[in-house]
Amino acid sequence: MYEIKQKLKQGELVIGTMVSELRNPNVMYMLAQCGFDFVVLDTEHGAYSPESVSDMIAAARGAAIPLVVRIPEIRRETILKPLDSGAAGLLVPQVNTVEQAQAVIEHAKYPPFGNRGVGLRRAHSLYRKLVATDYLSQANADTFIAVQAETTTAIDNVDAIASVTGLDSVFVGPMDLSVSLGIPGQVTHPDEVAAIDRVIAVCQESNIAPGIMMFDMPTLKTWINKGMRFVVYSSDISLLADIAADSVKELKSIASD
Repeated sequence: MYEIKQKLKQGELVIGTMVSELRNPNVMYMLAQCGFDFVVLDTEHGAYSPESVSDMIAAARGAAIPLVVRIPEIRRETILKPLDSGAAGLLVPQVNTVEQAQAVIEHAKYPPFGNRGVGLRRAHSLYRKLVATDYLSQANADTFIAVQAETTTAIDNVDAIASVTGLDSVFVGPMDLSVSLGIPGQVTHPDEVAAIDRVIAVCQESNIAPGIMMFDMPTLKTWINKGMRFVVYSSDISLLADIAADSVKELKSIASD
């Protein structure tokens, strides 16, 4: 993930997709060969056990594609376990206040930035013998942390949230944000656009990457042109179901021609 962090610091674009239903770890190899820069494993909405998450992380590392785990909530356990299993980073939903953002860093980073529990000889270190001082510093530098701004409260507090040391990205959840704004599903509504524009501006001022997830390619291109850099396009569900549906429709249309 360090390479992606460097790309984002330089203002480059990185593109990933989300996996929330598929459980075969080999999906990581499939997505790696597609050219994605990273994958998000969704444990907020996806029904993954800790063992499944660990298997997915191991496969992603074998495929040389960084895996970011979207955790279900801010707790020590939900933050520690994916990182100890070797996740490249975390995407944390429903971060509405600076205190919540600070709590994420507290659990995700080793001292002096946080208080992450130290279990050195584990999957995240490839079970190597390590010099603690060197490894903890490198792990802090390498671990990617993105927090989601998906409510009006988060938008109101985005300046303070983006200023928290250790954060690499503020990531917009367009659907939840639209619900919070009282315009469910209207992700191109002017009020939503204004809120997302604010996130981009604040992130650029704070020298961190603005991020977003979109299923609609034209809309996503618009946000990339506006400055989004940590970008998640679609998901295993949509990529499979939509392409399959389009293919079946096209083939069946032959009989009616």
